[in-house]
Amino acid sequence: MIQINPREVAAEAMMQIMAEGAYNTVALRRILRQNGAMPKQDKAFVTETVNGTLRNIAYIDYVIGQFSNTKIQKIKPWLLAVLRTAVYQILFLTVPDNAACNEAVELANARGYRGLSGFVNGLLRQIVREKQNITLPEKDTAEYLHIVYSHPLWLVKMWIAYYGYAQTEALCKANNASPDVTIRTNTIHTDVQTLQKRLEQEQISVTKGILCEQALHLTKTADLAKSVCFQKGLFHVQDESSQLAVAVLSPKAGQRVLDICAAPGGKAFTIAQMMENKGEVVARDVYSHKADLIAQGAARLGLSIVQTEVKDATVYEKSDEEMFDAVLADVPCSCLGLLRKKPDIRLKKDGSEIDALIPIQRTILKQASKYVKAGGVLVYSTCTLSKKENEKNVEWFLQNHPEYTLEDMTPYLPKQMADMGKQGYLTVFPHIHHTDGFFIARLRKKG
Repeated sequence: MIQINPREVAAEAMMQIMAEGAYNTVALRRILRQNGAMPKQDKAFVTETVNGTLRNIAYIDYVIGQFSNTKIQKIKPWLLAVLRTAVYQILFLTVPDNAACNEAVELANARGYRGLSGFVNGLLRQIVREKQNITLPEKDTAEYLHIVYSHPLWLVKMWIAYYGYAQTEALCKANNASPDVTIRTNTIHTDVQTLQKRLEQEQISVTKGILCEQALHLTKTADLAKSVCFQKGLFHVQDESSQLAVAVLSPKAGQRVLDICAAPGGKAFTIAQMMENKGEVVARDVYSHKADLIAQGAARLGLSIVQTEVKDATVYEKSDEEMFDAVLADVPCSCLGLLRKKPDIRLKKDGSEIDALIPIQRTILKQASKYVKAGGVLVYSTCTLSKKENEKNVEWFLQNHPEYTLEDMTPYLPKQMADMGKQGYLTVFPHIHHTDGFFIARLRKKG
């Protein structure tokens, strides 16, 4: 039988992500596929170790820096990947410290670093001895949150300015918790109660959604694509924040609806289901391979009204002017609401992309507004927590488009959020709503 060391697999994934710039979801998917003979529990260990290390990377590097005479930048990429994953196990998992240290030494030896195995062993043993005595930055400072929760310092400072220190700490803490998988019931083929029972029969742990009636939260899902319920098109993966954006759009059967930036397709699928698969949903993306994936997803779900198109949302389409009852503009953004699911985002962002994205977002919003019929609805949404990309863009749009007004969202929100919708826009947060960070605005075209 093939023996695969899950710690080696985790370190290899970390090296690809950190040294080669691979996306963590892509690197993990690829490396788990390559090591498909691993038992389910080992795959779960690899996933948790890689994502957990990424979520805590600044803290882990800070700890390594406190005890290492060699600067982080000078440590060989393989040894650094081994050290980082081992320190994560020592500080955050219930793995025996000796096992984490011994395995790290073996991994150093296995890749030809026998001469440096003493460095690896000595450093990790010192961290084990001193892990209760790590010196941290002063509490109640941005630097403390930056290190303890491994969030970029510029982002921590921005959020403190927006939300205050206590809320920012709670947000950072929530971003470091391992999220479950959220799905949306395909109401064309089943109902949420039946789906829950069928998933539980597949030994998947299921709990009901918090904000959306058709949402379910799943754990113990090593490979969801192998689920019979998935293969039969009974659900698609979609966070409750994204489902909420479609609820605010409130599409009706028989309407013509445009999802102008549709990839990966979850919102278009939910729109079609809310429309009872009657009418037309046009789902667009600028990339043909992403449009193909949307079409494949719609086919799996049996959603015949979803029509995909490859078009650039920033380019005006004269033939579409006032042709849609409702338009959803879920625009490209800095994705700062996704840190709990995509921890590598915190490695790839420096804040500069926010200002670069705003002209693109405003152009898409402007073009999308032209396609709405008189009296129709335009929903603007992002998966980020950046007021420049959210509230400020809505303010700019209203100043330049007097034919639109913000509309009370209360009728489309769950009861526990009723007090949030009156002004016509809202933000949901991981630490408050147990969703991705997300912004939604509902705009009505005068008619």
